[in-house]
Amino acid sequence: MSKPTIRMVVAEDDPLAQLAIQSYVARVDDIEIVGSAPDGKPALELVKSLKPDVLLTDIHMPHMTGVELIRHVFALPDPPRVLCFTVLGDENTMRTALEAGASGFLLKVDPPDMLIHGIRCAYHGDALVSPKLLASVLRQFQRHNQPPSDLSDMDLELVRLVGRGLDNGDISAAVFLAPSTVKTYISRLLKKTDCRSRAQLAAKAHEWGLVEI
Repeated sequence: MSKPTIRMVVAEDDPLAQLAIQSYVARVDDIEIVGSAPDGKPALELVKSLKPDVLLTDIHMPHMTGVELIRHVFALPDPPRVLCFTVLGDENTMRTALEAGASGFLLKVDPPDMLIHGIRCAYHGDALVSPKLLASVLRQFQRHNQPPSDLSDMDLELVRLVGRGLDNGDISAAVFLAPSTVKTYISRLLKKTDCRSRAQLAAKAHEWGLVEI
């Protein structure tokens, strides 16, 4: 059975970066760039009209930043997954992007294979953050606030496993539940914790002290 094609819109103001992304995607047969724009405003219109599965966006663009674009995208009825791809990845910007709903945050110095993996992760609802930024940003969430009292022990265990970066298959094996059941539970947890993405839920796991760095 062939893999489903991931339809993607790219928001990137650097023409060389646009070409690089196109060359990376051309090497695989399960991702298709259906539209691209040099700024957030036209990218938002492309998302509205083309309804892609994934939006790949730079953060630093001239008229509408990536974070502003993410916020507008998540105000739409059926938003795509969003993956950030940028040169500069300061901790505050990355945290803001993840809280706005981004499914991951990669740097342009990361290997091309990581970008492709990040796109696939976003499509499947998983999270990927550049290893160059992961440790430092997670330390920001080590405030050890108390988790909400309405979360069950199973809820907290699932949040902890998401925080460790496990995908649904690995979580399924760890808690002895079917992958489809895990997927349903994670979806409910996202709503229950007011998280817009799996990456934000993973950050909550660190904020609540469920994962040790």
